[in-house]
Parts: sequence; structure tokens; C-alpha cells
Amino acid sequence: MNIFRKNGYKSVKHSVLKFIFFLLSFSVAQQVVAQSLLVKAEDHLAQTVELIAPDKFKLSAQLIPGSAMAGGVLVLHDCQNSVKDFQSLYSTIAQQGFFVLALDLRGFGASESEVYSHKNIRQQADDIVSYQGQLAALMLHWQKDVYKAYQYLQTAMNNNQPISMVTSGCSSNQAIYLAEKTAVKSLVMLAPELSYDEKEQFKHLADMPIYLLSAKHLTEAMLNAQELFEWSGDSHSVLQIFKGNGSSYNLLKHQSYLNENIATWLQSTLKAN
Repeated sequence: MNIFRKNGYKSVKHSVLKFIFFLLSFSVAQQVVAQSLLVKAEDHLAQTVELIAPDKFKLSAQLIPGSAMAGGVLVLHDCQNSVKDFQSLYSTIAQQGFFVLALDLRGFGASESEVYSHKNIRQQADDIVSYQGQLAALMLHWQKDVYKAYQYLQTAMNNNQPISMVTSGCSSNQAIYLAEKTAVKSLVMLAPELSYDEKEQFKHLADMPIYLLSAKHLTEAMLNAQELFEWSGDSHSVLQIFKGNGSSYNLLKHQSYLNENIATWLQSTLKAN
């Protein structure tokens, strides 16, 4: 009789635990589906827009309109990806109600041509020195291109609200160049790749909130992030270092909560005037 009771108790306990596990799994699945639907909905709102650079080159970008008096966020990718690879990030930022312009840099993604093509540079370069030289020549156009994108976003917003900027890897220096000539509200730098001179330029900028993120074993990017964080005097500045050597794209992909973290941080720094 006691054996029967014990077995019955174990059976009931096992059934209850299975039911609780089912409820938890169902709840998690609902959250994943809901987040996926939200991202897809925001992606449908994105408009592919064409920007004409000062030299008449056609740049492509994704524009997501925001609420009437919202601020704006300009998003740039790194040299291993195009802007479509950061769709989850810029869609999550747009869910905060911001105007978002995600730019394909010249030579990448939909801003590629026969003359300006990172893919061709990578395929045709004989060695790393040749590759770096050709990439540097391509990047010389980016300052004017990014400034054009900033102006385009301002015009699309038409509300005199502030603009923040998100960069990754090789595009990080564009945040510094833009902040030298405009009143950028805050910066996000993912795995920043910066020269000594560019870091010195950063130190001459007016203090602003900056969100810095890098993998620990991307040594140069990690050291850059630490140095900029130490120099920043703004109390809203954030530094996150993760184990491993994953690129910013991989960090955002495998730790998707970072998209929400960045979007929430931007919301706290981009309050309406």
C-alpha cells in the first residue's frame, strides 16, 4: 500500500513538473514569436531610399519614420557586413519611436558599384597591404557620404530633435568625424577600430554619452573601447566587454538582448528637447 502511494505521488509530481515545463516553454515560444513579428513589422515599415553624394554617387539606405517629435538614429555597419545584417538592431531601435536611417556605406551592400566595391577589393588584392590601401582609398569618401546621410535624416525628421549615431568596427571613426561638425547627441561604438590620431580627435570632442561594446579577445577593439570609456566624462557612458573574439555582428546575433539594451540606452540619451 505504501509502495502504491509513493509511486502514485511520484507519478503526480512528474505530471505536474511536465505541465509546468510545458507552460514555461509555451511562454518562451510566445515571446520569441512576438519579438519576431515585431521585427518583421518594423522591417515592413522600412523604406529603401536613395541618397546622392556630393560626387553624384548613389547611396542606398533604409529609412524607418518615427513619431512626430522623436529624435533620430543614424546606423552604420562594419567592413565584414552590410546594413541588412544589422536589421534586428535598427528595427529594435525603431520600436522606441525614433526615426532611423541605416546606411549602406559606399562599396558595400546596395551602395556598391563597379568602381566602388569592397567585394572586388577583397577578391583582387594580392596581399594584406594592397587590401588595406585600397580599402583606405574607398573609405576616404565616407566622411562626405555620412554627412549627407545625417542631413537626409534631419530633413526626414523635420522637427529639430537631436540625432544619435551607431557605428561598428571600421565605421567607428565616422562617428568622430561627424561629431566634429554636428551636435551629435550620443554615440554607440561596437568593437571600435580607431587609429591613434582618431582617438586623439575623440578626446577633443565635447563630452557626450557613449556606449562601447567589444569582445575581450578582439584586443585592439577592446583596448580602444576601454580608452574611450576612461576618457569620457559623461555619467551615462557604458562599457561592456564580453568573453571570446566574436565580432559585434556575432555578439548581437547570439546575445539578442543587446539589441534591446542599446535601444533602451539610446532612448534614455535621446530625450526630446
